[in-house]
Amino acid sequence: MTTASRFISALQQEQRRGNVSPETEQHLKQEFRKLGWGASDTVLTAAVEAEIDRLDIQAATLRRLRGGLLGMA
Repeated sequence: MTTASRFISALQQEQRRGNVSPETEQHLKQEFRKLGWGASDTVLTAAVEAEIDRLDIQAATLRRLRGGLLGMA
């Protein structure tokens, strides 16, 4: 089993526990497919970091909207 396969398997377990959204799991699975299941750990790490950045931006946007539109900081 490749590193990518093990990562996706663990990610799917976290998704079933409710700790990761199905969209995040599917997005990373698609990214890993594009990169190739045998991609190096460095390449896979970069893909995961990009996903984390994407989710951080979403979280920051939700916080900003909550603060501006719902009046809660």
